[in-house]
Amino acid sequence: MAIPSNPLSNPKVNIKTKLACFWASLMFLYIYADYFGLMTPGDLEDMMNLKTPMGPTTPGMLIGFSVLLIIPALMIMASVVLRPQWNKWLNIVVALLYAVISILIIIGDMGNEWKKFFVLYQFVELFVFGMIIWYAIKWPRTP
Repeated sequence: MAIPSNPLSNPKVNIKTKLACFWASLMFLYIYADYFGLMTPGDLEDMMNLKTPMGPTTPGMLIGFSVLLIIPALMIMASVVLRPQWNKWLNIVVALLYAVISILIIIGDMGNEWKKFFVLYQFVELFVFGMIIWYAIKWPRTP
């Protein structure tokens, strides 16, 4: 098979689209990490018995967990619709806050044999947060 003489085009992707894609990727990472977490010994039973790593499940705790996942879900949309200045700083601040959460999870789960997969997810999430921060900091300026 002959290689075509004209190379494939590589269209420039808008910074807003890139940031939205990073946040969407994070949501998939969250979903799969939590799904696989249910396959570790005791986790499904704990969930059925209304236990969390932070204590007994309460309505307030469920609201807190919900907010924790609603924010990155909304960042997908916010990355596309917000004006550049707000967008840049919101992406940096939210990604930094969530990166701190990932670091705390890594510290808490590092010694648990069954949570090594979860630590792997956290490192991948840290990479994605780093990319969000990097692209937001390097936001292109108008000439």
